[in-house]
Amino acid sequence: MCCAVSEQRLTCADQMMLFGKISQQLCGVKKLPWSCDSRYFWGWLNAVFNKVDYDRIRDVGPDRAASEWLLRCGAMVRYHGQERWQKDYNHLPTGPLDKYKIQAIDATDSCIMSIGFDHMETSNICC
Repeated sequence: MCCAVSEQRLTCADQMMLFGKISQQLCGVKKLPWSCDSRYFWGWLNAVFNKVDYDRIRDVGPDRAASEWLLRCGAMVRYHGQERWQKDYNHLPTGPLDKYKIQAIDATDSCIMSIGFDHMETSNICC
């Protein structure tokens, strides 16, 4: 078959080796606007995670959109009336959009950036 799909998965070490090889090849091209330092890649990726999606805020509400942003960036969220911290993006609570109001945020070791703070302006964080 000409279009067979491989079931092989790359390990983290394989991915890093692949990224390193691609990075080295790109560094040989002199017209690149960025440095060959991988910090720029991670900075770019963090900026993508922090980008504000105003349509998403409108569709799911400010607290849900802010929760998604914070969890996507590695922060934790606690909702009003709940004791446990929400840590997993895939286990965000479902239900009415106005049911879960953010009460507290733990952004320790997260990648939130100021460009994502518009998420907070639209959210009504409880005191």
